[in-house]
Amino acid sequence: MVVVKNRSRGLRRYLEVTRQLWQLRRRRPDAYLVTFRGYEILPIVLALSGGRPVVFDEFVNAVEWFVYEHRKFREGSAPARVLRALFRRWSLRSVAVLTDTPSHAELSSRLMSIPRDHYRPVPVGTDEKTFAPRPRTRSSSDCLTVLYYGSMLPLHGLDHVLAAAVSLRDREDIDFELVGGDNETVQAVHRAVSAGARVRHRLWVDYERLPELFGECDLFLAGPFGDTVQSQRVITGKAYQFLCAGLPTVIGANHESRVVTDRVDALVVPQGSAEAIEEAILWAAEHREGLEAIGKAGRVLFEKRFSVDVIAAALDALPWSDEQGVDE
Repeated sequence: MVVVKNRSRGLRRYLEVTRQLWQLRRRRPDAYLVTFRGYEILPIVLALSGGRPVVFDEFVNAVEWFVYEHRKFREGSAPARVLRALFRRWSLRSVAVLTDTPSHAELSSRLMSIPRDHYRPVPVGTDEKTFAPRPRTRSSSDCLTVLYYGSMLPLHGLDHVLAAAVSLRDREDIDFELVGGDNETVQAVHRAVSAGARVRHRLWVDYERLPELFGECDLFLAGPFGDTVQSQRVITGKAYQFLCAGLPTVIGANHESRVVTDRVDALVVPQGSAEAIEEAILWAAEHREGLEAIGKAGRVLFEKRFSVDVIAAALDALPWSDEQGVDE
């Protein structure tokens, strides 16, 4: 495997990657895999692949992201139509398109009018060495600490988490550890704390220190809790991490949550509901003796559905051949 990756930023990164791809042509790779986030570089790879098969990991459909999730382009507008036309053409020229979940494969198929079997769901998984189960560093007599971290995009539903924290302000045996976000997040947390929420917030924790942070907490909010188009079809990166680490995880119910069983291998709550998050936390506080078993069952689920072995099998089944895409 040869990895082509930029070191520079801005426009220079496209020139850098294009140069590397051009030099790579002399080695005649058997196939190309364009990983996420490769939307912009995909047409260049297709142009320089020399007819070799190209697999495109779109992860999340570009039209979904720009038009429906973040509303950068209005549905039916000229930019939205151009975006769809370009990515439909590039997707058809790829021998397969990878998505993070089966429901995203279904959505992409509909949005792009491309047969469903052209899309191949591959679990995201996680770094299984970093997030292997570890001994707990807190005693059962401690206050229940609820961890929520991430980039705080709309699909994550930070507002619902903070609303739940405010509702639980009188529970001195429950507090929240929040990590991530930006200045807008800082302001939202400040408002929640001013309303009585027991929340500690940090903007950043180094990746290598996440397992240490996990060991300091008791219940883990994976979401997604926002009620958006994208939230209906994803399993969050932190959900993979928590399940891999064997930790009791709260997951937002969507098209993909059917693989988990509420209060067996995770706690499952409706999306868009602070009350549901609050109820799950209260249940966890009252059933702390059962959280370890839920975490262990979550680890079993991870090994069965999301492990590296599962990912390898999905990649092995891809059409690594010279056939190019599907008929337009």
